[in-house]
Amino acid sequence: MNLSDYTYYLVRQIPAGRVSTYGAVAKALGNKRYARAVGKYMNKNPDADTMPCFKIVKSDGSLGGFGLGINDKINRLKKDGIEVKDGKIINFKCVFFDDFKTVYPLKKNKL
Repeated sequence: MNLSDYTYYLVRQIPAGRVSTYGAVAKALGNKRYARAVGKYMNKNPDADTMPCFKIVKSDGSLGGFGLGINDKINRLKKDGIEVKDGKIINFKCVFFDDFKTVYPLKKNKL
């Protein structure tokens, strides 16, 4: 599995009603400095309907970008039970998810 596929594997673990961050996914990859790479993978996501990249936000709870537009991201988040106000996730700390099941591939150089 290549790094982008593993990143998508991690993002698919985020449960309904929860969000995560670029940094948290990068940490689950094994190197928190890969947060920008996570953002690039989210932007290049081949199918936003099957890969929930809309659940990835910035570490302060602000929304970040979305290939289909920020209004689409807000609508998807709301459908998933996530409240958004003024471009930020409401109760961000309560809905934040970082309990990924991972082998930290960048730490082990498995990818």
